[in-house]
Amino acid sequence: MATKPPPPPRKAAPKGAPPARGETKTNLAKPQPAEIVALNFRVPADFKRDFKVAAATMGITQSELLKQAFRLWAEKQG
Repeated sequence: MATKPPPPPRKAAPKGAPPARGETKTNLAKPQPAEIVALNFRVPADFKRDFKVAAATMGITQSELLKQAFRLWAEKQG
């Protein structure tokens, strides 16, 4: 019984040349401290509902409720 030899390994596609030193200085921009950016994480569904209801009951956005809760926590931590 004849067997075929394994095929030659595939070569990875070339990635190209790295950017010039001057080109990399502009890709490290950080957002300004006051700039609004996304914060994304998962929580249980019942917590999400309770959090949303609490914010609506207080007449504030969920973002504002989170900021207030964090400020109180930070003050308590010292």
